Amino acid sequence: MKKIVVVFFIASIVFSCALLPKKTARIHWPQKIDYIEALCEIDMNWKDMRYSGSMSLIMEYPDRISIEVYSPLGDTIFFLNKYKDYFLLLTGDERFTKEKGFEDKFNIKIIDFINDIAMRDFKDTSQEKIELVRDKHRVIYELGSDKNTICWKGDEGSICVRFIEASFKKASIEKIGKDNSRED
Repeated sequence: MKKIVVVFFIASIVFSCALLPKKTARIHWPQKIDYIEALCEIDMNWKDMRYSGSMSLIMEYPDRISIEVYSPLGDTIFFLNKYKDYFLLLTGDERFTKEKGFEDKFNIKIIDFINDIAMRDFKDTSQEKIELVRDKHRVIYELGSDKNTICWKGDEGSICVRFIEASFKKASIEKIGKDNSRED
């Protein structure tokens, strides 16, 4: 009986820690982003979609974006992958293979979404809070603070992404192999 109580106690601590907000690392944002690999938290309340949870993001401007949003149990609940002419968006039971599906679902063109993440439409990133007004939504950046967020807000709702960790340099597999190799 004691073993069961100890196992239950440890499991509840692990589960509680998984639900705690993650501490954000100090992120030094470049003037423009050509590449980003990030761990994030997402809070989406857009049209009929409600997601909150962990998110991974890889963006290589302007051709590639990959986003995965995970449930608390680690299942992928939202998936976006665009690379040059390839496109796949999975949301619940929906599957889109054309960029038009993203535009219909979010009322945002995929290239505008990538431009927003790459911070292409403004020159001065020295301000901690920047707001861009688009035709059908606003993009609000709070960067260089503890928030480190990009939010899209419109009539359909809001999508807020909080960056926990971010790398702006693409790691080379060859370099990683050399860095991790040992001579015995």
